[in-house]
Amino acid sequence: MNVSLRWRKISRWFVIVSLCLILLMGAATGILYLMIRAAVGKLPDRATYRAYEKLPNFKDGQFRNYEPMQHIIWKKPRGRIVSRFLTDPPKGPENAIPRKELNSRNVGPKKPGVLRVFWLGHSTLLFDIDGVRLLTDPVFGNAGPLPGIVRRFQPSPLERGEIPKLNLDVILISHDHYDHLEKKTIESLVRSDIRFIVPLGVSARLRGWGIAADRITELNWGDSAEVGSLKVTAVTARHFSGRLLKDRNRTLWTAYVLKGPKHNVFFAGDGGYGEHFKKIGAEYGPFDLTCLEIGAWSERWPNSHLFPEQTIQAHKELRGEFLLPIHWAAYDLAFHEWDEPIRRASTAAAEKKVELLTPIQGEELIPGKTATTKWWDPGIKNPAQ
Repeated sequence: MNVSLRWRKISRWFVIVSLCLILLMGAATGILYLMIRAAVGKLPDRATYRAYEKLPNFKDGQFRNYEPMQHIIWKKPRGRIVSRFLTDPPKGPENAIPRKELNSRNVGPKKPGVLRVFWLGHSTLLFDIDGVRLLTDPVFGNAGPLPGIVRRFQPSPLERGEIPKLNLDVILISHDHYDHLEKKTIESLVRSDIRFIVPLGVSARLRGWGIAADRITELNWGDSAEVGSLKVTAVTARHFSGRLLKDRNRTLWTAYVLKGPKHNVFFAGDGGYGEHFKKIGAEYGPFDLTCLEIGAWSERWPNSHLFPEQTIQAHKELRGEFLLPIHWAAYDLAFHEWDEPIRRASTAAAEKKVELLTPIQGEELIPGKTATTKWWDPGIKNPAQ
């Protein structure tokens, strides 16, 4: 075989292999795109957005904060910041976080007239408030649009499959970020009859994943809904929303006031510090319990999340009695060590004489009755798993 014929055959095979690789890469890209689109979910239709234009907190196609937020300050290349979420959590715990396994049997029946809560990590809380049972921001897997992205430190003390067995009255969603709204969890509840209360626009996400419209109540800031004897009111938060960069602030974010016949609870979801805490405290307080975030803060996004010291200040302005710190100990979402939020919050609470409650994940907590420890401190023996 002459040299020229040999090279023509080599070139032909090179072209064929290259085309096959391109097709495979294209197919893989297409599959990834479809997976991301499915995880993102749907947005409201144009008619709904036209109706939103009449609202004071919606303008030019987006929901707005009453107090402007400073944009993200990129002090490092974006690629380095994004790539860290594809690896094992660089700021995660070296050892297992203590927890107590939780299921529908050991949660037990609802208890009228009682306030109790089980913290499942991050912002997922199971409440009994005066006989009404609710679950907040249920996320059990990773906090990203694809498997393996922003992995949880360890499994939740409650398995996702237990949710329909809990005799829930309602699930509250604070906003549509991946660490607060999980497609897989929502889809697992399509055949249940559990009710949802969500901020404006988030209903479209849930309906796109199969939840019937008549099971969803949407609220704007200041709107309320009744769940048995409990009044649920959406109140102002200083944050943002979106599951892709291009759908930023196309749905609302909110905090909730949970007012029962005997108890009053504040659940923050996400949000930075602002004048709204003092206003909420004056209008809706005092609160028996405030559930406020302490994690995922950074100087790069100074208004998006509470710094631990601001958490203590917000609790005082809300006129809270007991404080349960949330939004930590499940995901590595910022640049601080996993336990820095609770160490700083604990120090600030002691200085300001704030009653800080720090249960382990899955532990029953009755404010004012359940004793908690500094279980994250290496010098303290951790509770039994």
